[in-house]
Amino acid sequence: MKKIKFIISLFIIALLFVVQSCSEDFLVEYPTDKQAPEDIQKMADVEVVINGTYNLMQSVGFLNSNIITRNDMRSDDMQVPDFGRLEDEYRYDFDEQNSVLSIWSTPYTIIRQANNVIAMLEGINVESPTDKAKKDDMTGQSLTIRALAHFSLCNSYGLPYAHNDGQSLGIPIVTEVLPKDAQVKRSTVAQVYDQIIKDLTTAIPLLSEAPKGGKINSWAAKTLLARVYLYKEDNTKAYETAVDVIKKSPYVLLKRSEYVDAWSKEFNSESIFSCVNNAADNGGGNSIAYLSDPEGYGQFIASQDLIDLVNSDPDDIRNEILYIDQLSVIGDPTTYGRILKYPGIGNTKAIIVDHFEGDGEPKPELASSATTSNVPIFRLSELYLIAAEAAVKGGGSDAATYLNAIVERANPAAKVAEADVTLDRVLTERRKELMAEGHRFFDLIRNKRDIVRTECARTAHMTARMHIPYDDYQVVFAIPLEELKINPLTQNPGY
Repeated sequence: MKKIKFIISLFIIALLFVVQSCSEDFLVEYPTDKQAPEDIQKMADVEVVINGTYNLMQSVGFLNSNIITRNDMRSDDMQVPDFGRLEDEYRYDFDEQNSVLSIWSTPYTIIRQANNVIAMLEGINVESPTDKAKKDDMTGQSLTIRALAHFSLCNSYGLPYAHNDGQSLGIPIVTEVLPKDAQVKRSTVAQVYDQIIKDLTTAIPLLSEAPKGGKINSWAAKTLLARVYLYKEDNTKAYETAVDVIKKSPYVLLKRSEYVDAWSKEFNSESIFSCVNNAADNGGGNSIAYLSDPEGYGQFIASQDLIDLVNSDPDDIRNEILYIDQLSVIGDPTTYGRILKYPGIGNTKAIIVDHFEGDGEPKPELASSATTSNVPIFRLSELYLIAAEAAVKGGGSDAATYLNAIVERANPAAKVAEADVTLDRVLTERRKELMAEGHRFFDLIRNKRDIVRTECARTAHMTARMHIPYDDYQVVFAIPLEELKINPLTQNPGY
């Protein structure tokens, strides 16, 4: 009974971490009232804790919003209307006083949980091959989760690796269960990348190759590794890792005819790893889905510049997921550039259009709330574009082949000639294919491209910055003041 109570407590603690007081140090030792993690003896006990880790990842502080919305909003892809959420990121109105704490604290809470799972597993002896494979797989999942959280943190608070070969300050690296009073200083970006790559290369042979959808397998870890290598400008390894997944994994690109409605399904043929949501368990009102929905907050909307880019090819299938709907707000019609990647499970494009434009009142009900949408974290399309970009930069061959797999899926008549496959052309395709998935901001600054926004009448820009140099001090967030009070870290320059 004592152990059962402890396991239940662990799970409850995992859920409560999401909303715990911002005054608590992210390095605080995992709270255990009765037993240490090494006292857990059964694999089933650890499964409860790792499921709690995925629940933490599902929070809006990580996969269900922050990792996407607060980055895309700083790019040229997304805008806010004249009210509401995400304004600070869009306007670049943030400093150490008002930086969003969860961008910092939630990934570190996840890291702490992953470290505890690893420690628990180290204390369990297994005999059967089945149990050993299960233990290895959970270890590999935890290492990959830890790597993803460190990567997100380093992208948020450290300059891109290419800016100065990784020598700028990154973030504290945490790879073990720490004592309550521990204060870990910032490592360089290069050191953080080394740790991330070490975790992933250790995890991959431990992980199952079987598709899991909502949990990490070896292909998900390899996708993250390919992305890390690309951001590091290790183009040969980025290319090789991406091509390995493309050629050997069980995933296949969506067909053109499947593309639009695939986003209304739980998983599809190219879903490698997604943040799972459903009617009973989702990110709620601050999730990316609710922020995209005009009947929710309607704050995460496509910029006119992005809309014009996709519309420049009328036969591009991705026009069909740009839905320019109308919603009356306090008597005034407001236009929303909704990207239908988060429509809610079962809400096909036809259902969405009928709901907003169908005749008669009341309008037909949607199949489900937008908040039930799964959030794609790793999908096969990205790997084709990683291979293309890495090849253009000299890391491999057949850049045109990998680029055209995405281009021709969107429009079979739009094949790019080999001579026209440039870095800018690849970045343009990444912009169109990966829109609203959290990539555009990093694609620009890591390739030393300024963020240039276009004025339009669709939103009130207020004090939004329209031109942000790639080396501007605000391309990294300020470490929140709440954290500096606990752990006196060196603040990012300019704040």
